[in-house]
Amino acid sequence: MRNLILVSLLGVFAYSGLALSAPPREQPFITEAEGNACMGDDKSRKQTEEVARDEAKRRAAEQSATQVRSQSRVSIGTLEEDVIKIMSSGKVRIITVLESKWDKDGCYRYRIRAEVTQPKPGEIPGVALSEEDKLWGEIEDTPNLFAVDQFLAQFPFSVHLAKVRAIQAELEPSYSRVVGFYLVYRATPLHLRPSTQSIIISDALPGEIIRVVKIHDAQWAIIKRDTGQVFTPFVNLRAITDDEAAAWTKNLKNSKEPRVWQTFLQTYPQSHLARLAREHLNNLQNRFSREEGLSMQDSEEIALWNRCLNTRDLQCAREYRRRYPNGKFEKESWLIR
Repeated sequence: MRNLILVSLLGVFAYSGLALSAPPREQPFITEAEGNACMGDDKSRKQTEEVARDEAKRRAAEQSATQVRSQSRVSIGTLEEDVIKIMSSGKVRIITVLESKWDKDGCYRYRIRAEVTQPKPGEIPGVALSEEDKLWGEIEDTPNLFAVDQFLAQFPFSVHLAKVRAIQAELEPSYSRVVGFYLVYRATPLHLRPSTQSIIISDALPGEIIRVVKIHDAQWAIIKRDTGQVFTPFVNLRAITDDEAAAWTKNLKNSKEPRVWQTFLQTYPQSHLARLAREHLNNLQNRFSREEGLSMQDSEEIALWNRCLNTRDLQCAREYRRRYPNGKFEKESWLIR
């Protein structure tokens, strides 16, 4: 119960105007702190210095957490210590060593000016991230188009949706344009000229694989159709390798075999086709599960009917009709008297 309250409290901190709000990474907390330690039978000189340094860093992080808490003006009663502990897991970077001194009693004093950056939710001990937040954190740290497309497919109603779409819009023009195979990511019009104002002869649909034969410029790709060369915007395409395209085409001929899609995912886990392969695999597995369930139900019904037929037992026939009111042998069951 205590953990549940704590997690809820952290959620309130994240979204409430009156709640605790950790400073963003680009605005770290600057503070001064010191640590002290004395030598003894259990600590060498080097170990004593390490203890004092660790204490200075810990105090810097705790001061940051306390400052954030006080600025938020939140009273949290018995959970106050827990929140400080969580916020104290922030990252500490030493800016200046203000003092590093041994005294005559064998005690070491270490004072620093430090920069404290509060951790992301996934870096807070004891707080598990959802798959959505985990993937968003990866995109935020190292944006890449594959992860962005995956996120939008999995979480179309995410609270991060606007930010992810903005990152996608930034990334799409930056990817290199080369001759080769592409996956159509979103429906893309095929123009007679490299202009949005030109005639559109048809569309290439999402999931279709096309081959770019020429690069007109950074915006327009040239592909072949029955009408000749046509133009389509690169922004709607995702590059795939020749091997991926060949494996995909081969798999479509054996699309009823889950094994071929599992092999594809193991071989090309970062392919832009991986999401579609996973959909194929899931659909097959769901269908087989349904068929297996129906097959089991059919076998049970047939087994009961065979018993009734062999025994010619009236009670058995009634039991059959009760369990299978619209069964395969419902009419025949009335003949057993």
